[in-house]
Amino acid sequence: MSDWSQSRAKARLDRREQLDELVARSRFEVRLHLNEPVPNGSYDELADIFAIGHAECAALLAHRRLLPRWERALLARYARRVHGKAITRSVGAVPAEARSGAARAFGAEIATLTPASGDTGAKYDLQGRGLLTVFRIAVGTRGEVWPDRHEVATTAARNFLTCAATFARRKPWHVLWPVYRVRGLRLWKL
Repeated sequence: MSDWSQSRAKARLDRREQLDELVARSRFEVRLHLNEPVPNGSYDELADIFAIGHAECAALLAHRRLLPRWERALLARYARRVHGKAITRSVGAVPAEARSGAARAFGAEIATLTPASGDTGAKYDLQGRGLLTVFRIAVGTRGEVWPDRHEVATTAARNFLTCAATFARRKPWHVLWPVYRVRGLRLWKL
């Protein structure tokens, strides 16, 4: 084996370990809230939620060219499912230094992502806002008080944990045969 292929294999292994660490960190955060809910969380402002999600999504998608094609496809699918289409699309356009400023500048657009009271799609994230984003919005303390906030937070958290556990056990056949879960009458794939 040549030095170039050995260094490429080492880089892939390092990248996979970083991905697993990022996924484990998010899973820990969600499990911690499910087990011990904190009344005053760090998700008070929608712009802060967007900036945190943007930073996490950028860290997930960094150096994705080192991974094989099948793993890149699963990573993109996972990032869209967890962080939402809006955050995933903006990762390449917004530089790391301007994340918090961009989140404040697009406050009106970010406010449209907020689920309202009785939004049936929020629990399962049918609008593509991202499971982790919906969870953080529901956990936040400021804003409109909706009666199903706790139910939205716990359902989104459980769906995120299922999605993250599936991504942690990723295999090449998941690209061709996505993992489906039945939640009520809804089907979704990783």
